[in-house]
Amino acid sequence: MPRLPKTHAPSEAAHAGVISFGAGARKTAWLRRLVLFVAVPLMLLFLLLSAGFIRHVYFNRSGLPDIEGFIRFEPPTTGKVYDARGKALIELAREYRRVVSYEEVPVILRQAILAAEDKNFFSHSGVEYRALPRVVQKTIVRSLAAWRKGGGFRLLLPQGGSTLTQQLVRGYFLQDRTNLEAGDALFRESLMPRILSAGLGPRATNKLLRKLEEVRLALWLEEEMRRRFGSKEQAKREIFARSASFHYLGNGRYGFAAASE
Repeated sequence: MPRLPKTHAPSEAAHAGVISFGAGARKTAWLRRLVLFVAVPLMLLFLLLSAGFIRHVYFNRSGLPDIEGFIRFEPPTTGKVYDARGKALIELAREYRRVVSYEEVPVILRQAILAAEDKNFFSHSGVEYRALPRVVQKTIVRSLAAWRKGGGFRLLLPQGGSTLTQQLVRGYFLQDRTNLEAGDALFRESLMPRILSAGLGPRATNKLLRKLEEVRLALWLEEEMRRRFGSKEQAKREIFARSASFHYLGNGRYGFAAASE
């Protein structure tokens, strides 16, 4: 009578392998559900916010400030008291300023301003996109450093990276926003700022929204100035002259001409 082959019970190692495989399958399924229900909605939210920002910055031209005052460029300077013959007796300074044209700014001073603040001023369209990677890197480094110190995660945007046009827009059109952005109240109570504030906090959200508005107005201003003055070169000269006449340089003096007196 032929002998039947001997059968063996499953070993403990094989049994453990089956259990391990089952646990791995369950873990993979759990990760898939996590991606499906968490990562995908977050990605869709990010894309939605990005699309909203792009539309607002590059295509939305509603709610723009009055360009005429900027074209005339009549910021507060000094009040003068005259005698009966029209001679100035005293100056009552609210902002001591001398408004100059591009040609009145010495060449060496123009070169120094551009080298220090915006070396590509005459070539860009109001925003220096090549500075964006550096700004993003500094933002990540500063924000993570603050988080590691135990201060909680905050979006810390670095100084610098703004063009002369952006700096002028910030001081001329967005001064109120800049003064109020450190507060705990949002500029706008619409849905998008509230979503951002939930993750970043109101101060970081205010600063981010102000920065986006600064970019939007810088692009608009350069477009409008080109249309008004007929060429990019002349528009740039007009913007440069206004920038050189506008910013506070200490001791109650505004603009380089007043600061040099």
